[in-house]
Amino acid sequence: MKLHILIADSGERSAKNLNSLISVLDDTEFVVSKHTTNLNEAVSLVLSRQFDILLCINRAPEYIAAKLLRLTGGTEHRIPAIIISEQDDSQRMRECFLLGAIDFLSEPIPPEDLISALTRAASMIHEQLIESEYRGAAEEALAGLPQSEDLQPILEKLSAFLQKMEHQTATVELAADYFGFNRDYFGRYFKGKFGMTFGDFYKNLQISYAKRLLETGQFKVLEVSRLLGFSTPDYFTRVFKKHTGSVPSAVRK
Repeated sequence: MKLHILIADSGERSAKNLNSLISVLDDTEFVVSKHTTNLNEAVSLVLSRQFDILLCINRAPEYIAAKLLRLTGGTEHRIPAIIISEQDDSQRMRECFLLGAIDFLSEPIPPEDLISALTRAASMIHEQLIESEYRGAAEEALAGLPQSEDLQPILEKLSAFLQKMEHQTATVELAADYFGFNRDYFGRYFKGKFGMTFGDFYKNLQISYAKRLLETGQFKVLEVSRLLGFSTPDYFTRVFKKHTGSVPSAVRK
């Protein structure tokens, strides 16, 4: 699946200057989907989240990069921004980095430098997707457990444990240790509180997480299998089909 690039600048002439650079994106995972020379439109387009990467041309006399970064809010929710400058300008470079830009390239730009910056942006997008989908799956799994005022402290601790396990596979042993119990007692404790084993709960979370990742279209079955800690893609496929009735490749967009 291709990542869509929005080009924003303050003059039409940069579109022609970028043609040679954009041509290197043919047959890659990147595609230029929109070019705008209007700052207000650029702000609206960035905030619409229709695009994956912002490529902003910072030219005299407007120098819109810093303005655009300010108007589109904090770095947490903005799409990755790469700034292209017509000159080596350390002051504006520093300002753009402080406002959340991930790279600042000065013309003339070697094609390999542009590809490198875009590849870094793609990695950031994948990491953000991984974090977002994991958290969504964890929230969904927690919401599926019995809810009551008495259970709230346990649910909050379980939520904190799942956040800690975001980049590794949670096991009964790790969960028991986090709760301060031995493995056997934790197993009985969890099932007594929620009517299912911790293993079944976590497997449901993993399947939900896998579905979310596959549905983005950004991850291959092999990648999802590795992210979830399955020993082989075949084993992941068997487990996924058992729980959903479909093979992972049928779910992937």
